[in-house]
Amino acid sequence: MKFQVLVLGTNAALPLKGKITSAQILNADDNLYLLDCGEGTQMKIEQYRIKRNRIKAVFISHLHGDHCYGLPGLLTSLSHHHRKTPLHIFGPAGIRSFVEVVLECSNAYLGFEIHIHETDTTQHSKIYEDQHIEVFTIPLLHRVPTCGYLIRQRIRGRNLKEDAIREYHLTIPQIKQAKKGEDIQTATGIIPNAQLTKEPQKPRSYAYCTDTVYHPEMIPLIKDVDVLYHETTYLDDLESEAAARMHSTISQAARIAAAANAGRLLAGHFSGRYADVRVFEHAGKALFANILAAEEGLVVDI
Repeated sequence: MKFQVLVLGTNAALPLKGKITSAQILNADDNLYLLDCGEGTQMKIEQYRIKRNRIKAVFISHLHGDHCYGLPGLLTSLSHHHRKTPLHIFGPAGIRSFVEVVLECSNAYLGFEIHIHETDTTQHSKIYEDQHIEVFTIPLLHRVPTCGYLIRQRIRGRNLKEDAIREYHLTIPQIKQAKKGEDIQTATGIIPNAQLTKEPQKPRSYAYCTDTVYHPEMIPLIKDVDVLYHETTYLDDLESEAAARMHSTISQAARIAAAANAGRLLAGHFSGRYADVRVFEHAGKALFANILAAEEGLVVDI
């Protein structure tokens, strides 16, 4: 099953040098979920040929403009693309009024329903699930209420062994039983489930943690995550500036990744002062070896 992230925007604060601010698409078996929606997100969606009507839900980390100013424009564009299916939008308190006021003041018409859910950014809780993923909030510490999102893949039942259907002449109800882990009763006896199925793939996980001061309290919530996206606005020489603005440095993000036993660290939300963001990979590798600097258009298989 496909489980991957497409990076749309990597800049902190401002669109700059042809790059936009925070936005990512998580693809779970061709079901799409948008993480933040900075200004210009819909242009990147067009550039990377994303099937926008497959976006099932939008998750906004906080209400600073570089994470949400692209949302009203995206909504109206979805209407122009004849979307009919409902869209779920999650974000901190204020997201409802932000969306509704902009749409009202611009006399916008949407040809589909939106369901806006305001999250408690101080709590770690499940806020969304469907047959493909489940999503949990991760409390973060920034200048305004902010949360990250832990996204876990949902595995639907055990996997049938090759040729099991043909060898045992399984019916559709029996296949469903086997996938649930049950033994199968036949006219000639019981077929143990172990002869029919194998262990399902381990569910994969992705943590999206942007705009936060160094915050070790998140570590238990993201323990053993496969890929951690953590903001790294500054290199270590600007640690005092990071603290003042409630952002993180690359070494702070690397320490979080190491303590959480993350499989990989995806660094992003870079200050515009850095022309080559690969310096972040080199700067943090002493603390955590598997670092990748986010770049627009990058696809990360999880």
